[in-house]
Amino acid sequence: MLKTVNATLGALALVALLPSAAQACNRGAEVCSFTLFNNTSVKLNSFQASPARVNKWEEDILGKRVLNAGGEISVNMSDRRPDCIYDFRFTFADGDIVTRKAINVCKLGRYTLNE
Repeated sequence: MLKTVNATLGALALVALLPSAAQACNRGAEVCSFTLFNNTSVKLNSFQASPARVNKWEEDILGKRVLNAGGEISVNMSDRRPDCIYDFRFTFADGDIVTRKAINVCKLGRYTLNE
């Protein structure tokens, strides 16, 4: 089982922000979407994304779904807000909760979770 990870990377190293002009967006003008890839050995139970200026986590984007280890899902961030900078929170099946701050969803084509 992975240990709980906070802002500093521990057992779970997240990142691999790969901007993609094809999926980058101009807030308000088009759909903001990216691919979330779970490149870990643990199932992702929930994924929350809130504008960085908001002080609470919003609803689980996965809803009743999960993202299995090795799986990927398309995430649509079109929420009619002008924000590009979001904070992410990931909750894994083993209890780990990982947060990442200040992710630019307007330039994000893919986000990969790595161990």
